[in-house]
Amino acid sequence: MNSLTAVIIEDEIISASELEYILHKFPSIIVKGLAYNCADGYKLIDETKPDVVFTDINMPKCSGIELAEKIKFYYKNTYIVFVTAYNEYAVKAFEVGAVDYILKPYDEKRIQLTIERLLEKKLYYDHSAFPLSDTIESLLSSAGKEKKCDKLCALSHGKTMLININEVYYCFAENEKNYIKTKNKKYITNNTLSEIKAKTNFFRCHKSFLVNIDNVKELFPWFNGTYKLIMKDDESSEITVSRNNVKKLKELLEL
Repeated sequence: MNSLTAVIIEDEIISASELEYILHKFPSIIVKGLAYNCADGYKLIDETKPDVVFTDINMPKCSGIELAEKIKFYYKNTYIVFVTAYNEYAVKAFEVGAVDYILKPYDEKRIQLTIERLLEKKLYYDHSAFPLSDTIESLLSSAGKEKKCDKLCALSHGKTMLININEVYYCFAENEKNYIKTKNKKYITNNTLSEIKAKTNFFRCHKSFLVNIDNVKELFPWFNGTYKLIMKDDESSEITVSRNNVKKLKELLEL
């Protein structure tokens, strides 16, 4: 099973313990230790070499931002996740390449999304790179309220594009990459399907496909209890709805 090692750096003991308690609920996260200030936190990082550091921003003597800058200089492969009660630090989080930004009070579902993001990054992406579009999407989704987003980020010729949700027909994973499909084009995205699902109303018809129901042209029963969707794109793409998701589809469409 793919897993991550983590340390928590938080000057508020109760808050640190609460985060540790939540993280212990996820078998894919192994908490190697807690520290309550930057000096002890950096020493713990140096000793344990964790995959990810969960750090508060507002701490005495040394801020989480300063600590993150030091971590990224000496341990380029270490992921940073900020935890804070304030949302005005998003720009600074962007500048130091933070993977995510969690607001207090903690929300277990929000933390689960963060863990999924970290695991998929570890599995599919180079630890030494934090692409611009990936950071933008991370911050768009992490303002703490989990609002649905009306745009998705995609890559095209080295540039980051913003695609309106209603122009997306479906998203899919293939050969360890994720794609966004529009009417007549497909684009690579650095977001996982789980991240896209969290910010849209797309239907997860298969573990490798998300579908914009508004852009489905027709559907019909297929083999072994599955269904087939025909999309409105130029290719009239056919997408299978797995047997486990057929009931959810029928409930969604009130069939």
